[in-house]
Amino acid sequence: MYLRKCCAFLNQAIYEVGEVLQFYDADKRFPAWGFGARPIDGPVSHCFNLNGSSNYCEVEGIRGIMMAYTSALFNVSLAGPTLFGHVINRAAMIASQSLANDAKKYFVLLIITDGVITDLQETKDALVKASDLPLSILIVGVGGADFKEMEILDADKGERLESSTGRVASRDIVQFVPFRDVQNGPSVVQELLAELPSQFLAYMRSREIKPCS
Repeated sequence: MYLRKCCAFLNQAIYEVGEVLQFYDADKRFPAWGFGARPIDGPVSHCFNLNGSSNYCEVEGIRGIMMAYTSALFNVSLAGPTLFGHVINRAAMIASQSLANDAKKYFVLLIITDGVITDLQETKDALVKASDLPLSILIVGVGGADFKEMEILDADKGERLESSTGRVASRDIVQFVPFRDVQNGPSVVQELLAELPSQFLAYMRSREIKPCS
């Protein structure tokens, strides 16, 4: 019953957020990854292509994401621990390559989890490194887990994240929303996207990129 509820919440989050963000993507093709699962006859993976392919990670449209997720549930077994670092680094690599090619794109990574993060420092390191890139990260926590450490990643209290080497994030790139907090109030998409415009503008200013007239 719990898994069924989490799947329903996850599908709702994907659909609501995706319905808004997809209009800012020209080809409507999205990289989709899973984490914290054990593929058939394999070790636990913390970043695998959700479509089951070993060569490419993209799916077509929001429907493609939801179909890939549903299919993956029959081909993997969920397993801990919950690690974010791998998938954040994967998204950061795409953003970094785009920046190197002067593609003038901005990326949004949506992470949906029902587990408590266990690689907090590694995730901080990945986020600090990614704070210079054209990337924002939206995190939805589903279920009844203790998500206190997610609030640390969000840095809403004004304290920027610091890496294990002492480097401070150049800007806040994370927005975290516990799904249970918005079930009877504002929509999850409204809460998730609340900080995205300011994060995008902060990046544009840091690169001295001005809108086309």
